[in-house]
Amino acid sequence: MHAKALVRFSTLIMAAALPAMAAGPVNYVVGARTQGGSYAATGTLQALRQGTLGAQVPGRVLEVLVRSGDAVKAGQALIRIDAQDAVDAATASTATATGAAARLATARADYERAQRLHAQEYISVAALQRSDSALRSAEADAQASGAAASSARTRAGWRNVTAPYAGIVTDVLVTPGDLAMPGKPLLSLYDPAELRVVAQVPESVAAQLQASRPAFLALESGQAPLQARSWTVVSAVDPATHSVEVRAELPPGTHLLPGQFAQLMLPLATGEKQIRIPAGAVLRRSEVTAVYVIDSAGAARLRQVRLGPVEGNEVTVLAGLQAGEQVALDPVAAGRGQAPR
Repeated sequence: MHAKALVRFSTLIMAAALPAMAAGPVNYVVGARTQGGSYAATGTLQALRQGTLGAQVPGRVLEVLVRSGDAVKAGQALIRIDAQDAVDAATASTATATGAAARLATARADYERAQRLHAQEYISVAALQRSDSALRSAEADAQASGAAASSARTRAGWRNVTAPYAGIVTDVLVTPGDLAMPGKPLLSLYDPAELRVVAQVPESVAAQLQASRPAFLALESGQAPLQARSWTVVSAVDPATHSVEVRAELPPGTHLLPGQFAQLMLPLATGEKQIRIPAGAVLRRSEVTAVYVIDSAGAARLRQVRLGPVEGNEVTVLAGLQAGEQVALDPVAAGRGQAPR
């Protein structure tokens, strides 16, 4: 009996000790720390590869194979042009090159015969030189006509306007029957895989930018800012606005569209107080980004916050929290009504 009582007593002691061992701080006291500041610059999204395509030979537009908004592959035919003039020119140039090649063969044979006759002293040195000059002239004509024929055939092959890279067609500026001329735009497209943000910042702010730190693109509410792949400051000041252009390249596959406004958060060398909390304390539900704030009575209250850049395991809180407040590190448990510790 004594042994059983001792075991029962030990079990009670361990059971009583377990909650105390499991208990630990699950709240985080919000504090403001000095971090590098940032400047919010409003810019515009641009595609790194975008342009307007035109015809390289004149002719009537026979067929438009794409519409605005279509995705195209590199080398895909976009517009067909009736370039019969270019085809006729290629045929004529080829015929001229063939005639020049025949004359070259005759001149070469004449020169070889002149060499034999001169060796036998049947013709003079002057006659041999005239034969040599005729051969050189025939060689030059054959070379020039051959190059012209090759160029004409290349131009004749420009009847199809093709995509130089994979992208999205933005505008189609012609219809079948229109006259296509070199230099006249036919359609425009861009590559959505590589985008950048172009923003203007005051000259005074540009001097404080810290190039060693990353820049971030502020996205819609509820989404963490997107870190730019790289960014640079153009070393030129606009004399009209006294501003400097900043370009930030975004990671590949960013699902944004050229022409959209974008807010670029640029790092400054000057420091400022910023509130940072563990990223795990943030609760995201649909478009709501919030944390559970522990009030003076110990109750968890859901509060919406606006977040800034994420660095490591911490995220900057731009609005919604003040230094000295407590947030629940486990928002799921706090939402279930479990008592915070």
